[in-house]
Amino acid sequence: MYKNILAAVDGSELSAKAARHGAELAAKLGARLTIFHVVPPLPSFDNMSPSHVGNIHQDIVNEFLKQGREILRQTEEKLAGLGLDISTSITLGHPAEEICKKVEAGQYDLLVMGSRGLGQIKGYLMGSVSNRVCRHAKCPVLIVR
Repeated sequence: MYKNILAAVDGSELSAKAARHGAELAAKLGARLTIFHVVPPLPSFDNMSPSHVGNIHQDIVNEFLKQGREILRQTEEKLAGLGLDISTSITLGHPAEEICKKVEAGQYDLLVMGSRGLGQIKGYLMGSVSNRVCRHAKCPVLIVR
């Protein structure tokens, strides 16, 4: 059935719950589990000089990557008791797009994610990441509430 499961996490409580659900499924099915985090793109800094923007932009990206790695570490630590071989992955980009790319590139046969993440209010206005992923992912998507 499911042999390669991807759990998308963003540091929210629902994404942690989804990762736990994905890990429990993986343990019962003897599947592999990958925990995936996407660092969203930064807004443009049009009103600043190009030389100044480069340093600030890279510092901010580095901080978001650091936070993303910490989210992955904490999630993996919480799932350690299940005895799974868990891998982690992080990337930069638009979350829905990057999750769908990861699903296809990694040939995952199940994606598990929370129904709403950290961007709950923005999700109501623009459409949530989970909604977009459900429409475009090339595998079944399990949404955890």
